[in-house]
Amino acid sequence: MESLEDKIKEIMTDILEIDDEEITDEFGPENADTWDSLNNLKMITALEEEFKISLTMDQIDSMVNFSEIKKVISNHAN
Repeated sequence: MESLEDKIKEIMTDILEIDDEEITDEFGPENADTWDSLNNLKMITALEEEFKISLTMDQIDSMVNFSEIKKVISNHAN
């Protein structure tokens, strides 16, 4: 079974067209040329669909790197 972290990485690698080895806790928009506003929106939408959640603007704004994305999703999932 895929972990929460694996599912998030899978969504990020699909949308940003990167290798999952590139994604560390500090991985953020400055690490990927493809992480622009459109792809950010695609990632948020994909995460909401995958985890069947609805994120607030404050939550979305706090998702500045992989570590923060994991934190928001795991807090929301519990």
